[in-house]
This record gives sequence, C-alpha cells and structure tokens, in this order.
Amino acid sequence: MAKLLIVDDDPFITESLKIGLSDKGHEVFAGHNGHEGVQLVDQLTPDLVIIDMTMPVMDGLEATQQIRQSSDVPIIMLTAETDEEDVVQALETGVDEYLGKPFRLNELAARVQALIRRHSWSKSKTESEVAQIKQNLMATMTHELRTPITTILNTLEIIFASADVDDFQSQLCFLEKVQHNTHVLNRLVEDLLLLGQIDEGLDILRRPFPLHTEIERLIEKKQIELLTQDLAVQNDIAYDLQINGDTHKLRHLLYHLLDNAIKFSRTNQIIRIWAKTNLAGDVQIVVADQGIGIHPREHGRIFDRFFQIGQGDNRHYGGLGIGLTIAKAVAEAHNGHISISSEPNAGSQFILTLPAAEAEWQV
Repeated sequence: MAKLLIVDDDPFITESLKIGLSDKGHEVFAGHNGHEGVQLVDQLTPDLVIIDMTMPVMDGLEATQQIRQSSDVPIIMLTAETDEEDVVQALETGVDEYLGKPFRLNELAARVQALIRRHSWSKSKTESEVAQIKQNLMATMTHELRTPITTILNTLEIIFASADVDDFQSQLCFLEKVQHNTHVLNRLVEDLLLLGQIDEGLDILRRPFPLHTEIERLIEKKQIELLTQDLAVQNDIAYDLQINGDTHKLRHLLYHLLDNAIKFSRTNQIIRIWAKTNLAGDVQIVVADQGIGIHPREHGRIFDRFFQIGQGDNRHYGGLGIGLTIAKAVAEAHNGHISISSEPNAGSQFILTLPAAEAEWQV
C-alpha cells in the first residue's frame, strides 16, 4: 500500500480518484490547490503526488517547483492541455509523468504502480551506493589513521625502553619520526575539516603569498618522504613571484600537488616546479613528476571525491582520495583552475592556472 496525494481543484476528480485508488489498496489524501499541495507534501511525505496543472491560488507547475526544492517524491501531472510545449514545460519543472484529461482510472493506477516501483528501486540503489561509499571511506580512514598512530606508539615504546641508554642522537631520530607521524595525523584532520568547508563554500582571505619561499617550506616538510624514496625537488619558481590568496588554503593546495607527485614517483627521480604565463596573461604554476603517469580516461575522475588510482584491496599509494578534490576547490575559490597533462609511464604535469589579478612579480 502506498500513500498518495491528489491535488486538484475539481472535487469530482479528487473524490473519484480517492475512491478508485483506495480500491487499489492505496491510502489517499487530497488537496484543492497548489498551495495546499505543497503544505501536504511536507506534512504527509507521500509516496507519490498526482497534481492538476491548472488550479487557483497556485497552479501545478509552481507547486511542483516548490515541492522539488525539498522533495524528490514522484509526481504525475494531469491536464487538459496536451500540446508539446506544455508537456516540455511540465517535464522541465520536475514532473515525472504527464497524463492528459480525460484519463482512464486503470491507466492512471498502472502508472502510479510503475512510477512508485521505479522510484523505490532508484532510491534503494542510491542508498546502497551511499552505504558502500561510507563503508569504503571508513575502511580507508581506519587504515590511514592507524598507520601513523601505530608508528608513533611503537616509536615511543622504543624510546621508553632505551631511556637508560645515553644515546641522544638515536632518541632524537625516534622523536623526529614521532613528530613526522603526528604531522601526518594533523594533516588528515585538517583535510577532513577543509572538505566540510568546501561543501559550505570556501571563504578566501587574501594576503601576499611568496610562492618560492612557501614551496621551499613545503619541500622541507616532505624531507622524510623525499629521502625515503631518494627523490629530489627542483624549485624553479622565481623569488619575486607572489600570489594574492588565502595562505592556509594555498598551502593545502600546493601540499597536495607535491604530495601527489611524490606518491606516484619512482625511486631516484626529480620533481620540478616552475611558473609561466599563458597567452591570456594568466599565471601557471606547474608541478611535474617523472612517475607512473595517469591514463587519459582517468583525467576527469582524479579530482572526484574519494577517487584513488588502484582502488579496492590492491591499494598501493594510500591516502583518502580527497587531496586533489581539495586542490581543485581551492584553485576555483581563487578564480583559477587545475588541469593535467599525463600519459601512462610518462609522468604527470599538474598545472595551476590563476588569473593575472591573483599573482604578480614584485620589483
């Protein structure tokens, strides 16, 4: 049994449909104009709405527009107007089915059943996909958080166990490892917080951002990974290039571009960072690696939230799959964009493009 809402200013139609559809096993409610219909959708949360196009106070099209602001309930529109323009207008407004008057009850009842069944399947599929995404995210987050925590705990145990040994340099090495993994945890938390801000809209506080200096600072922070993989970073950004932007968010953007280059580079390779201007006068900052590269079919997906190369159980590269999502959002908040040039086994270039107004060379 489904809960149906009939919205029509003709009492004969509303009563006829209430009787006919109730006989089919449905629970049926009625409203007599569009305004009532909108209110009843909020109050009753019906499984389906049958609404007339032409009514006083508020017509069916306007009512549908308002309903669609807060509900995806299936809607069947009834009308005596059956020309193509009216049909197109109704469908563009958010109507799912369109039935001309006069109509046969059995046909309407069949459409009701089919539409409810289709909507229920779609909703179930969406909920299943959301549940799977949540499950994958929780598994990934558990892994990403557990790894640095385990390293910190194990390192601290070694430090405490060797507390009576007068070997400061050895203990300092262990403490540096603790510090590094604490920074990793802090970065994960900051990324998740920034991801939430992206959904609400990023606020940008502009101030001078000396690009060469900031990249050197970032390279220093990534020294452990660079040494571990025997990688070098060549910073060819001019000392006088300055971006006008949000310091905190630009640091996140550049961190993820460099982190991505490190992650997908092979041992003993060089990562280059430089800046140039394009024909339009925009400033382009390029982060280029010599790593595994990315197939063109994945270029459009790598900025999607939680997308990772090598997904599933065979995850070689780690991460939550939100770094490039954050980088793209921060670039767009600065009126810019990020593009990629890459082929498998040919390295990747990530190009941050900012309008000339967002960057300048200081004289």
